[in-house]
Amino acid sequence: MPPLPTTSLLAATSSSFSYCDSVRQPVPQTVNSEALLHAFFQATPSWIERLMRWRDRLVAPFGLKTAGPATRLPSHFQVGQRLGIFRVLQLTAHEAVLGEDDRHLDFRISLLWQDGELAVSTLVRPHNRAGRLYLACVLPWHHLISATVTRRMAARLSAPRPTEEST
Repeated sequence: MPPLPTTSLLAATSSSFSYCDSVRQPVPQTVNSEALLHAFFQATPSWIERLMRWRDRLVAPFGLKTAGPATRLPSHFQVGQRLGIFRVLQLTAHEAVLGEDDRHLDFRISLLWQDGELAVSTLVRPHNRAGRLYLACVLPWHHLISATVTRRMAARLSAPRPTEEST
């Protein structure tokens, strides 16, 4: 798997996380962080949504954070905003960082567009045995989900955009 892009906002803190991966797809059009976030939240297939609801039911009795009820996707994103299980932590022109800190682990997801490429990178820092066990259980699913979502995001972001004349 490719390493975390060195230009990512996560690069400076990546050494404090024990798990890191990055999935990349070409996206020739210039993409801003708003478009990245919209594509991310719209690229989730229903089978992943069902897995997340199942995950929430399993972890809620242990006091772990859950996605909560589905919310409408906002037209504008801001730092601190919570969208399901994700909190918007950082925004730049071409990168959005999502994540959450919980009792068992902390995670970060970077959505970065640069030089014609989309990079979706994940960092995870387990805090205890429960966090390491949780990570071991979800990693096989995580790899499949990351690849699927990144591919679907790239397709959305690469699709022709309507022009003012065609709207």
